[in-house]
Amino acid sequence: MNWKPLARRLAAGLEESGDLVSGQWSEAFESTPRHAFVPAFYRNMGGAPSVWRELGVGDGPDWLEPIYTNVSLVTRLDPRTVRQVEGGWTGVPTSSSTQPSLTARMLEALGVEPGHTVLDAGTGTGYQAALLAHRLGTAGQLTTADIDPELTASAKGRLEELGYAPVVVACDVTVHPWQQFDRVIVTCGLSRITESLRAAVAPGGRLIANVGAPLGSGLVVLDADGEGVLEGRFHPGGGSFMPARTDRSSYPRTGGDAQAAGEEGPAGVPADVFLDYHFAFLLAVHLPGVQVQYGTDDQGQAMRRLVVPGGSSSETVYPESGPAYYRETGDHGLWPAVERCWSWFVEHGQPSWDRFGLTVTPDGQRLWFETPKQVVVQV
Repeated sequence: MNWKPLARRLAAGLEESGDLVSGQWSEAFESTPRHAFVPAFYRNMGGAPSVWRELGVGDGPDWLEPIYTNVSLVTRLDPRTVRQVEGGWTGVPTSSSTQPSLTARMLEALGVEPGHTVLDAGTGTGYQAALLAHRLGTAGQLTTADIDPELTASAKGRLEELGYAPVVVACDVTVHPWQQFDRVIVTCGLSRITESLRAAVAPGGRLIANVGAPLGSGLVVLDADGEGVLEGRFHPGGGSFMPARTDRSSYPRTGGDAQAAGEEGPAGVPADVFLDYHFAFLLAVHLPGVQVQYGTDDQGQAMRRLVVPGGSSSETVYPESGPAYYRETGDHGLWPAVERCWSWFVEHGQPSWDRFGLTVTPDGQRLWFETPKQVVVQV
């Protein structure tokens, strides 16, 4: 199988886009066979719910070509939700091979040097661990971990076939009692930096993680001082991951079927507000756990519904004629919170997420704007 020209093409594309900037990481992408870590993946064929077609080695170019393109590849569906249907499977994705451009941005921002100790929190297929092992060389110490023991076992075998022998751990990466590392890279979505991950960063070390979700998220780069404090800004490139799981079979909950009724009022927020990644990130930090659904109401009018799983909901209706309005049920005050966030966002010039930062201490964490002194919200 002649995969090396495909790997070189992938690396060249990442260099052209600016995601790869150092020769060391370019060489790692060129030298690491991504297909060895993705013996099969699921392609979204559309539909509602989505139908996933499984592609493997026997599918030839239909399998190999996407592996060496800049796309994320779903590699696992939650066994509790999988159903075989005509044309493939339905189910909730729980693991993937990350989009290479996002992997490249994170690895570049991580600032890894040969000899560093590194925690790769979120093994998945093991491809990122292979890139890290290549970069670290024999002097480095790599630990890679995932909550799913089947994933870690498969990844360990693939890494060993390439001559790499990192420490591989099956655990909940967000609560495991880690030793300290020079670098920590987290490839699952977090609502906040957990105490275990904060404590895992050695003085002078660095952590990079995806914070926010499910409404929106940002990629934060945090440096550690000598007193257990992590602080840094959000990366301008952004990025998101599947939410962290607390057990190998859990998956993100969907919103309930609550019918929005009760308080109503004019909605002073544009219809496309939730499509603005920067605003969605800010809103997600203010409304952790809240999800957004898109659709139409009983009259066929465009609707956005915010849902607290198992609890309150707030619908915003955008009629073809007439002003938009919201209607809310429950006691969470979802829509007023949206309008407060939108007002702040507009007043501050609709800032991109890289103008925000995060400070994490043993006592808590706070999102700030421009400088750590301008605290926006306690996370």
